[in-house]
Amino acid sequence: MAMNFKIFETEGIASQYAADIVRKQFNNNPTSIVVFALNDEHNHFYRELHEEMAINPVDASQIHVFDYDNAGAEFLNMGIVKDQLHSVKKTVNIDEEIKETAKTKENKGKLTMFVGTINADGTVGYREVNADSDKGLLTAREIILLVTGADKANVVSQLYSTSETNTNFEAGNLKSHRMSTVILDWEAAQGLPADVREYYYSVFS
Repeated sequence: MAMNFKIFETEGIASQYAADIVRKQFNNNPTSIVVFALNDEHNHFYRELHEEMAINPVDASQIHVFDYDNAGAEFLNMGIVKDQLHSVKKTVNIDEEIKETAKTKENKGKLTMFVGTINADGTVGYREVNADSDKGLLTAREIILLVTGADKANVVSQLYSTSETNTNFEAGNLKSHRMSTVILDWEAAQGLPADVREYYYSVFS
């Protein structure tokens, strides 16, 4: 299993850590293609990402953002180029959409990163969004999932304990992905065994 957990004390710190990863991705790969589908996790995250990019500006001239969260105003304020900010319908084939609207010689039309969440029912991002490994969000080279709150402890427990992939439990399919990180706050992490919580607990500042 290539899945990695990171656990932080609060939702705010977890969001800050996730935002730091994304900002570094933008900085280290200026031709990144990144999909965002954070659903109920978006408020804290976008505030933290905006602050990160204000303090540490990046060259966004070639970055393409695909936005399921209707967060266009936030991305424009961060410096994402309007023509490279794509508001995505939840029923769209994201693989085809990227190739049609964002493919360049530099980025080759490959999804670099998916930033999303796991919902309490085990779906990834939004229920309507295709998250499969062939044409959906799991085609991303790297996956970052922000999962916070006590209401998600049960799905975290199910994710940790399941050994099956390619099932109706969409989050479980993440275990077959080569590079995925699940970022939890302490409340969501209550779904993990105590020894696992202690092992993955981090301090971020």
